[in-house]
Amino acid sequence: MTRASEYAWSNGSINHRESGAPSIASISLHLGTGVFDGLMAYWNRDHYYIHRGEQHLARFREGAERMGMAVPWTVEELMSGIRELLELESQETQYVRPIAYRGAPELWVTGSEGKPVDVSIFTVKVKRDIDALLTCQLSPIERISSRAIPQQTKVSGAYVNSFYARKTAELAGFQDGLMLDREGRVAEASAANFFAIEGSRLLTPRLHADIFPGVTRQVVLELADRQGIGYEEVDLRREDLQRMDGAFLCSTLMEVRGLSRLDDVALATEQSDIYRTIVESFRQVTHH
Repeated sequence: MTRASEYAWSNGSINHRESGAPSIASISLHLGTGVFDGLMAYWNRDHYYIHRGEQHLARFREGAERMGMAVPWTVEELMSGIRELLELESQETQYVRPIAYRGAPELWVTGSEGKPVDVSIFTVKVKRDIDALLTCQLSPIERISSRAIPQQTKVSGAYVNSFYARKTAELAGFQDGLMLDREGRVAEASAANFFAIEGSRLLTPRLHADIFPGVTRQVVLELADRQGIGYEEVDLRREDLQRMDGAFLCSTLMEVRGLSRLDDVALATEQSDIYRTIVESFRQVTHH
C-alpha cells in the first residue's frame, strides 16, 4: 500500500494529516478503542464514484456509538468532507479511511467518557488488481469470538487478530489466512469474507456473531441474485472445503479476489463461470 494522503478531513475541516494525530496518552492508542471503516472512491474517467458510501458511513457511526463514541457529524457531513478531500487528490482510485477516536490524554480503562470524540478521514491511492488470484492458508489462528470482542464493529484493537492471521500466512508462503472460529466453522480471512464455489452454486458462511457483515459480501449476494446464480449461507467446516471447485475472498479494499490455492489444494477458480460472472458484474457496478 502506498503512503497516506498529505491532507485529512479532521473534525470538520481539511488540515495536514498529522494535525489530527492523538496524544501519545490517548486511550484509543493504548487500548485500541478507535473505530474505523473503509470506502472505495473509484476514479471513472472524469469523476469519483464512492461505492456504497452512505452505507459504509452509517455503519461507521453506528460502530462508534456502540463503543460509546457518538460521532457529532452526520453521514451527509462526512460524505461532504470526503468529497472535499478528494478534490485535493490526484485523479486516481482512492481507498478512504474514516476513524473515530478519543485523542485527548486519558489512560484508564474507564474515565474517558467525557473526552471529546475526534473523527479524521484520509485517503490512500490504490491500484485495482481484481484479476490477480491469491493463495490462502487455512490459518492456525482462531477467529476471535464475539463473546470476547463484538465483531459487528470495526474496533481497532480487534484487528490484532487479523494482523496475526495475515502475518502467519505470509510467513508460511501464502498471501492471506482463512480463519475458523472456536467451533471449527469457517469464519473469514484476515479482513475479507469467504465464498466457495461448488458445482453451479455459491456457498458462504452463514452470518453469525463471529463474522463481520461485509458490505462487499452483501453486494456479491445481490449480484448472484441478479445473475441467477444459486447460493446458500451455511456453516462450512474444514472437510467441506475439500469439495470446492473454486473460492474467492471479498472486501472493500480487496474487492473480489479469486483463490488459486487453499493450503496445499489447487483450485480452478479462474475457470469457473460463476467466478468470472461475479467479477465482471462487480466491475460494472463500480464503474458508474
